[in-house]
Amino acid sequence: MITNPEWLKSEERPYFHQISLACISKLVECMAKLDKGEIAADTSFKMEKQILTDEIDDPEFLTFAIANVSELFSCIVTGHTTIRIHRNDADEIWFDIDEIQK
Repeated sequence: MITNPEWLKSEERPYFHQISLACISKLVECMAKLDKGEIAADTSFKMEKQILTDEIDDPEFLTFAIANVSELFSCIVTGHTTIRIHRNDADEIWFDIDEIQK
């Protein structure tokens, strides 16, 4: 009898995570509160970290997103709504965005 519940779990790691529109919306709300002076920068960072933690399951993607939150905000501020975190076979991680259609 198999007693290890982990035996069915794949050891393959995901190669990308698309950030949901709901997550982007929550991050925008947080940025707006910070810009209006309704919350302090440290409170904003804690909120951003929690929003990303709720969104991203993969620990490496989560660590990358938190460490590069300013780059993520740059993508959001420029109007991008399709934002993905990618990983290649060499374990390099980066944000990828779809170009805005004009």
